[in-house]
Amino acid sequence: MIALFSHRKRMTEEEFDKLFRSAYPRLYRMAYALLGDAEDSRDVVSGVFADLLDKHKMSAEINEGYLMAMVRNRCVDLLRHRRVEDEARQELLREYKVFMSTDTAHEERIREIHSFINNELTPQTRRVLQLCYDEKMTYKQVASELGISVQAVNKHVSQALRKLRERFNPASVKLSNQKVQ
Repeated sequence: MIALFSHRKRMTEEEFDKLFRSAYPRLYRMAYALLGDAEDSRDVVSGVFADLLDKHKMSAEINEGYLMAMVRNRCVDLLRHRRVEDEARQELLREYKVFMSTDTAHEERIREIHSFINNELTPQTRRVLQLCYDEKMTYKQVASELGISVQAVNKHVSQALRKLRERFNPASVKLSNQKVQ
């Protein structure tokens, strides 16, 4: 193959320039018809000519038909690349929407729980929960802080959790009652 290629006549710079000037408008129109974007069309056509120069393929056998095939193939590659990017973008958008809807629902649920704790539990029980869960204190530390027994802390936490389960997960309360019977 190398021996055959070396016997081919090489295109001169003048011939290459003439081919570029005569073929570029038609190649550009074809690329634009396929891509629908002026900048991408210019990039594709210019890239084809740049590759010919870079890869020293300035053979005298290069003609406009060969160039049209190269431009068409590059346009197809670009369109495939766009499709893959669009699909990836759509997938990210779907994941973002799921995340945001889940996140929003999660935040709403947390607001409901906070509202329930603030409105339905006694001030002492709220304080015990705050110290245990927000301040990360042990039952013994909470008992010492509030001047109550460890058993009282346990009672406040147990009652609060039971009320929260009843309000926010009634199915688990029914299941636990059925198991007891």
